[in-house]
Amino acid sequence: MNNKIFFSSMAFLIISGCSSTGVIPMSQDSYFIGKKDGSPGIGVSLSNKAEVYQEANAFCSQKSLEVLTLRETVAPAAPGRLGSTELHFRCVQPGGSAKPLVKDADKVVNVNSNVNVKPKDVNSTDMYTELKKLKELKDTGIITQEEFDIEKKEVLSRY
Repeated sequence: MNNKIFFSSMAFLIISGCSSTGVIPMSQDSYFIGKKDGSPGIGVSLSNKAEVYQEANAFCSQKSLEVLTLRETVAPAAPGRLGSTELHFRCVQPGGSAKPLVKDADKVVNVNSNVNVKPKDVNSTDMYTELKKLKELKDTGIITQEEFDIEKKEVLSRY
């Protein structure tokens, strides 16, 4: 008897976990669909995600419109938790142009420093070694051509 109750409960959870919320109006022109993924496993169910988009497309196509995704939220399945897909969308006129992905610029760091490339031993008489170190700094991008020229002039003036 306990086995029947257990298997009936599991079947109910799997079946109910697969059901969609249906299309729910969110505002005058936006909608929501949410769907739990009843399939066992870990990770994102692509079939669950596809079914949500199919439902949204069917809804919009009844109005002779197309889906415009506003926000998509996918929660992967994990032990003890069903995965889910939520889609906030609009139905828009067909033939719209897709907008390219706009990525925020990487953080730009400006470094304003006076690079001191003078050798530790100021009394060094090896001009060749100093110039070689300066060239390596320039070639690796640690100093600019302008900084290289200034330091080179200073090294040459000492000899």
